[in-house]
Amino acid sequence: MRTVEAFAWVCGVCERECVPVRSESRCLCGHRLREHGPASTAAASRCRSAKCGCVGFFYVVAEGSWVLRCRCKHKHTEHNAAHPARGCAKPGCGCGSFDSPWVCNCDHPWAAHRQVVTNKQVGWTEGGPAAEVNNYDGLKRGQLGPEAFGHM
Repeated sequence: MRTVEAFAWVCGVCERECVPVRSESRCLCGHRLREHGPASTAAASRCRSAKCGCVGFFYVVAEGSWVLRCRCKHKHTEHNAAHPARGCAKPGCGCGSFDSPWVCNCDHPWAAHRQVVTNKQVGWTEGGPAAEVNNYDGLKRGQLGPEAFGHM
């Protein structure tokens, strides 16, 4: 086993990892996590896609073709990923920062969640990680609490 830094999307109210952040997870810029630098507490996970000004991976909930929208009703990709406030880039929209009315399965709003970098144990082979850094079985059964993220 090896310890790696990985992203987790945690509810600040119930202190649980609600949605696993994986390599296929989407960023506000529209690119996947795998197209960003590695998760790190030392530096932002910048987008490696050509011409993308993303300041660092910012997880947005997405499922298939469904995408998260802001309170201004514009899609996450219509917000400025190159600016830390992530305001709306649509002409005439007064939205100053991305904020969604979406409510998670934990019954808490999007704004109650935060993206954190945490240490996770993974199996390791010579070629790299042998398994995803998220414990899906534990998540499905609701067995992962604050202790899984170093919070007590």
